[in-house]
Amino acid sequence: MASHGTETDGRGTGLTVTAAAFAFVVLRLFAVSAYDWHTAFAVLHTLDLDDTIGLVVGTVMADSLASVLILTLLLPIAALRLIEDLRAAQEARIRVPAEEQRPGRSDMTGALLMLIAVVAVVAYVGTYDSWWLLPLVFAVSALVLGIGYGVRAGGRLRRGALWASRHLVALVGLAMLLGAATITTPWVPLERIGLRGGAELRGYVMQAEPGFLKVLTDHDRDFLILTDQEVTSREEIAAH
Repeated sequence: MASHGTETDGRGTGLTVTAAAFAFVVLRLFAVSAYDWHTAFAVLHTLDLDDTIGLVVGTVMADSLASVLILTLLLPIAALRLIEDLRAAQEARIRVPAEEQRPGRSDMTGALLMLIAVVAVVAYVGTYDSWWLLPLVFAVSALVLGIGYGVRAGGRLRRGALWASRHLVALVGLAMLLGAATITTPWVPLERIGLRGGAELRGYVMQAEPGFLKVLTDHDRDFLILTDQEVTSREEIAAH
């Protein structure tokens, strides 16, 4: 019976993740297409089934506001989660005698999230010389940790902070869905594309195949198919 329940829970989790991934892709298609049905349909055909991870990461990396918000909140909450994991492991060792302890899998979620957050912050600051991000992250970290451990043990603020750390994955998922619906920047770099005759356009190359480019224009969000003969140059524009 227990194994049947575990199997059911695993199937339910898998369905939830699949539904969330599907919702994310659909929301991103409409957001970058200015919620135009025909444009979203055209952009859909530039995606492959295995593009979901690149689409999620590209959404965060392409938009400066999304990058700053994620980095500012992810690191302090990941730190709180890591501290909770370490405290829980320490309490478990204290409760169980050493001779009765059995080796098992340790929860590495907090450590992995912390590593990802630190690497991402360092990379962002080093790339864009955004040194102002460091004191912002430290200030938010101090606030989150202060709420988590500097207030009354049974208070609402502390309970809320600890609840957020334990449900970090779900909260990040909800934030990503909200961002998917509101962030209009596509998941590929903005480019300046030179055309034959001297004209230029700013847009996002959604797909590049031998013989043509599929481009989503920057301002009007028109979907264009350009042949190689029409394109004379391509230059990436730093969006941050």
